[in-house]
Amino acid sequence: MEIINGITTALGQAWASISDKPMLVVTTLAAIYTARAAIATSNSTKVSEATLLHTQRTSRRDEFISRYNLLLEQHKEQLNIVKSYLDTEKGKELLDGLIEGTDHLTAFKTLQGHNIISPYMRVLYHLLRHINAHYIDNATKEDKKKYSSIVRSLIRNDVLFLVAVNASYVIEDGDENDYGKYQRLLSELNFFEHALFFNAIDVTPGLDKHAVSSARHIVLMGLESNHGERIAFGGRNYDLMNVRFKIPFIVSCIFDNPLSFQSIECLQTIDSYFKQKADEDRNDYLISNKGQNDLQTFVAHYYGMKYLDSLSEESIIIRLTRKVDLDLYYQLPSVDDAYVDNYLTILSNENPSAQTGHIYIRIYNVDDVNIQTQENFLKSCALFLAWQKHLESVASGDADSQYIQREMQRLSDFRSAVLRQRLTA
Repeated sequence: MEIINGITTALGQAWASISDKPMLVVTTLAAIYTARAAIATSNSTKVSEATLLHTQRTSRRDEFISRYNLLLEQHKEQLNIVKSYLDTEKGKELLDGLIEGTDHLTAFKTLQGHNIISPYMRVLYHLLRHINAHYIDNATKEDKKKYSSIVRSLIRNDVLFLVAVNASYVIEDGDENDYGKYQRLLSELNFFEHALFFNAIDVTPGLDKHAVSSARHIVLMGLESNHGERIAFGGRNYDLMNVRFKIPFIVSCIFDNPLSFQSIECLQTIDSYFKQKADEDRNDYLISNKGQNDLQTFVAHYYGMKYLDSLSEESIIIRLTRKVDLDLYYQLPSVDDAYVDNYLTILSNENPSAQTGHIYIRIYNVDDVNIQTQENFLKSCALFLAWQKHLESVASGDADSQYIQREMQRLSDFRSAVLRQRLTA
């Protein structure tokens, strides 16, 4: 129309200067009709192109839906096989082993190539890839989720857990394996936004808001128990080797789910929590055992007992008859602070040659003499010295510093290992 108006205006301006006005009219009309024909042709072409594009999009959508329905049926068939398997004793054993397991690679390998689980995982992958890659052009994430949500709604919670484990270990020997594409696809479609990994054994569980804090509590309790062995006097110093987070916690850190934020936060802070709790437990231990750093606690029984040379004639008679002459008894020296301190010094200096052999006696009546050997007395003194040394070691941190550093490093390594398996888009 703009073209026609332009022609009309131009010709109108020239009308006054042209003598052969009839010829001008003919020429003008011819130009106008030619322009209109060109515009009509152009509009017809655009309509044809739009119709073709609409037809192509409709055809593509129909092809997508047809393929989607076909894969969805295959998925249902394989899903039923997996559900039936999980309801058997062997299937329950596999699921329980994964839920209670703590070794991520072992859990992943358990499902890799499994004769029942793997075929289902392949069908699910192809179905989700079809949704993601062959939907309409410029489809949004929400567009795709309309179809993936239908798939997810068919999958019960224990199977969702298996799907997560199957695609959770994607970095091997520093390189991304074939399961990396699977994990990215699941993450892009937000496939686990309603999955409850901590209740994987339940088919239709409710959300346990305390699941992460419970998992952390269990790990911290185990670490504290180990730490208690480190600072306990005479402790056996053995490790509870299975102080580890379990597989549900690991996959909860890798995939977005209702508890992923809490899980990652726990993963990021568990080592500092442990360090803080270990310091508190050490202080509590020192406070509660402060009163035990008392010499009387170890050798109180010997205070006031009479002592004499273990090789003397009187000593031999007393041990043979278990009787003592009262006059002799009251003339004998008694164990006191000076006596005990002397032997503590001897033991501290590790100078056994300075020890004098004694026996210790106490009478309740002339026919009832309690006799103690010096061996037992020295053991009590040595125990007191060891206890003092132990408390000093605990107070200085020497008793548990290596253990705390080792466990914090292990927790740090564990955090790095888990987060390494969480791929970014």
